[in-house]
Amino acid sequence: MSVYLPKYRDPKSGELKRQSIYWLKFTFAGKLYRESSKCTRKTMAEEVEKKRLLALERAYAGLPTEKPEHRVRSVKLALKEYEDRYGVNHRPKSVAWVKERVVHIERLLGGCLLHDLTEDRIAAYMKQRRSEEAGSRTVNMELECLSRAVGSPWRVLWPSLKRLEEPRDVGRALSAEEEQALLEHAAKSRSVMLPTFIRIALLTGLRFGEIRNLKWSQIDLDDSMLRVGRSKTRAGTGRRVPMSEDLHSTFTSHAGWIKEKLGPAQEGWYVFPFSNRVRPVDPLRPITTIKSSWEAARKAAKVECRFHDLRHTAYTKMIEAGVPEGVIMALMGHVSRAMVERYSHVRMPALREAAGKLSLKSSKKPTTTGADKKAK
Repeated sequence: MSVYLPKYRDPKSGELKRQSIYWLKFTFAGKLYRESSKCTRKTMAEEVEKKRLLALERAYAGLPTEKPEHRVRSVKLALKEYEDRYGVNHRPKSVAWVKERVVHIERLLGGCLLHDLTEDRIAAYMKQRRSEEAGSRTVNMELECLSRAVGSPWRVLWPSLKRLEEPRDVGRALSAEEEQALLEHAAKSRSVMLPTFIRIALLTGLRFGEIRNLKWSQIDLDDSMLRVGRSKTRAGTGRRVPMSEDLHSTFTSHAGWIKEKLGPAQEGWYVFPFSNRVRPVDPLRPITTIKSSWEAARKAAKVECRFHDLRHTAYTKMIEAGVPEGVIMALMGHVSRAMVERYSHVRMPALREAAGKLSLKSSKKPTTTGADKKAK
C-alpha cells in the first residue's frame, strides 16, 4: 500500500513535474489498483486508501458497499433518489406534488453537499423564497420534502430553526359579487376551458384533481348524472353527483366545443384534454394545469382566493340553503361532520338575515314580577 504524487512531463518545457493530487497504489486479491484519491494532503489520501481497501474487503465478503458517488452526496443526488423511490408506492398526484416541491430546492440548493445544509443555509433559503413571494406553507413543504430526501426529520437536521408561521384560516367562501366577477374575467381568458372549469367547481364542489381527471365515460347527460373517479378520500371515490340545470347546460356546451375541435367525445377521452391553451391537442391525456390562466383571471377580478375556495363556496351555499349534513357529506365525499364544519362558511347576508329574526317586540304585555312590585 502506498500513496504518491505522480510525475508528468510538461509538454512545453519538457521538464518532469509532480502533480498536486495524491494517487493510491495497492494490490488486493491478486489485482493491482491504481486510482486518484482526489486529495492534495497525504494524510487524507492515506485515509481514503484505508476506506477503499475496506470497501473492497466488504465486497469480497459479499457485504453491501456504498456507491462511490454516495461518499460525497449532493442535494441534487439525494432529491433524485428520493423521487425515484417515492414513485414506487405513491399515487401519481402525490408524485406530482413531490416533483413540484423539489424544483426550487434543486434550483437554489442542488449544488450543496448534504453536510453543508446548515441552519444558516436553510434560513437563507427561506429568506430567498419569501422574497420570491412564495407562501409560508409552500416553503415549509419544500423543506419538509428536503428533510425526507436527506433521511432525517426537520427537528434533527435543523433543531433551532422554526418553521415559517402558516395562515390558520381554512379557506373562505366567495360572495355572489366575487363569483360573478370571477366568471366574467374567466370568460375573457385565452384559456377556453377555464370558465367551464370554474363553473363545474362552483356547481359541484369537486376538487381540482377530480375535475381535471374527469372522463366522458363519467358524464351521463341523458340521466343528468356525474360520477367522480378516483378521489382524495375513499368515500369520495366513485360517488355520484346529480346535475343541476346549470351544470347540465355547462357540460352540454363543453361537449359541443369538444366536438367542434376534435370530433364527438369518446368515453375514454378526458373532459379537459391536454391543450396548448388555445385548443385541445390530445384527448387521451388530461390538461396539466390552469394555474396561469386562473391567477390572471382572479387578479383581474380582484378576488383574493384559492381555487380550492370554490369548493368552500359550494359547501357554504348548501349550508345556507338548509341542505342536511348527510346529503352534503354524500355529495362532497367526506365521511365526518367535522369536515363539513371545516369547509362551510356562513356568509354575512345569511348572518344578517338570521340576526334580523331576533326581536324583543311582543303583542303581550310583559309580566310583572314580584321584584318589580317591591320596587314600586
